[in-house]
Amino acid sequence: MKSEYSVDKGAGNDTSRSQVSNSDEPLQVIPVVAEELTVQKHIRTTGSVAIHKSVHERTEVVDPALQAEEVKIERVAVNRIVEGPVPVRQEGDTTIISLLEEVLVVEKRLMVREEVRITRLHKEVHEPQEVQLREEQVEIVRTPRTDPASS
Repeated sequence: MKSEYSVDKGAGNDTSRSQVSNSDEPLQVIPVVAEELTVQKHIRTTGSVAIHKSVHERTEVVDPALQAEEVKIERVAVNRIVEGPVPVRQEGDTTIISLLEEVLVVEKRLMVREEVRITRLHKEVHEPQEVQLREEQVEIVRTPRTDPASS
């Protein structure tokens, strides 16, 4: 951008081009200069980075608490005469199933011959086991540029 202004030497004041000088001296034109800035970006290698990934394995013992349930079955002879079928019943953790048998007598009656008792037993079992665990590790190596012209 350039702008021009005219200066009257005799008066010592700045005058614009539209004004006419009263003196006999010629007008002197002084150019005004402005600088402009242009910014550019360049890609420059300043170094490099190397990444190494590796997997390491280790053996570890785990011992989780496992729940187990077992049943104990016992047969109990009862030999008791009953009037009708006996339903399955529960006494605590024990389920009782009555087995019936018809017995011939002068009259026919139901007799509980035997009961099957099923009891639930709860216990906690520990079974340590060795398991393989893997873990990834990363190593980063930064290598600076050695070219002295880069700075």
